[in-house]
Amino acid sequence: MKYVIPFLLAVCMVGKLNAQEYKVTVENTKDGQLTLEDFPGDLPIEGYNGNEIVISHEGDRFEVPERARGLKPVYGGGTDNTGIALYMEKSGNKVSFRCLLGIGKDADYKIRVPENLALKIHRSCEKGGETTISNMKNEVDFDGCHEVNLRNVTGPLVISTISGGVSVVFSEISKEKPISIAAISGEVDVTLPATAAVDLEMSNMSGNMYSDFDLSQDNKNMKRVGGGNIRATLNGGGTAVKINSISGNIYLRKGQTTKS
Repeated sequence: MKYVIPFLLAVCMVGKLNAQEYKVTVENTKDGQLTLEDFPGDLPIEGYNGNEIVISHEGDRFEVPERARGLKPVYGGGTDNTGIALYMEKSGNKVSFRCLLGIGKDADYKIRVPENLALKIHRSCEKGGETTISNMKNEVDFDGCHEVNLRNVTGPLVISTISGGVSVVFSEISKEKPISIAAISGEVDVTLPATAAVDLEMSNMSGNMYSDFDLSQDNKNMKRVGGGNIRATLNGGGTAVKINSISGNIYLRKGQTTKS
């Protein structure tokens, strides 16, 4: 037992040494925005009730090798002013990060964001992986490739992915702006609150649409436009919600009602 404890302490110390973080202080308000560009690999983004943007990385990928001691890393896309291959800019309550790693260079970034900030994310097809976004209470604008998963979000949302599916679970629906969710090659799975008041439009070209909302033909508020388009009013109408998939099914689900 006396050998186990020192071993565990050593493992914890190595973990702390290999973990790198970069933090930016902001106000956790609706006028703030975080912009992320060209991050590689899978990217988890989590909202929380705090006032710092925290970008962490596990491992020693950005440590300078012995032969480069006294030199600084040089990237084609700009200057690393964070120590983890990112270029950061801040103007008021708006912050942007651009990843400087080239194609084929992977990294394990994790991002925590004050929950009231808006998110604007661009990910290129050759560098991007799966994007996971959770617990955000403001607008999310995503443009990129591969899978996109959003959980416990309110919107407004503008989501567009070229190659991969989209999965969204709303905690509630923002009434501030329309919501648009689109995938060119992939399935779209959206869960709305059962009582969400929305003006709905769904369309696809080479897939089917499934829902447990009342979208039957005898619904007087529903209008069919062509073979793959549906317009309907849910719970009296309200926020415009447009869901589109070129090649893939669309699933529209009722969220579970929380008992008070």
